[in-house]
Amino acid sequence: MFKKRRRKKNKVSIKEKMGEVLEIPKELVMDTGKLTIIGRKQLFIENHKGIVEYEDYRIKVNSKEGIIQLEGNRMDIKEITSEDIMVTGDIYSIQFQQN
Repeated sequence: MFKKRRRKKNKVSIKEKMGEVLEIPKELVMDTGKLTIIGRKQLFIENHKGIVEYEDYRIKVNSKEGIIQLEGNRMDIKEITSEDIMVTGDIYSIQFQQN
């Protein structure tokens, strides 16, 4: 008569489980971005997918999760590789826009 309710468990992918076992950072295993901000003057973006817009007051960076929009003053891309970006300047805001 009554059906048993099953609790939904948080599904964890095999990649996540293997990453945990091997102690590999999640951003590498799941191919997600990682942002590290130092004060309001420096920002590191790891695992980016390219630059969408670049002005000294606004920088937009593509990522797997969507667009990362930085706003500020005298912002500059000090270093860029195929995987990482280092932005310096007066960073006022960081916004995330979904794909």
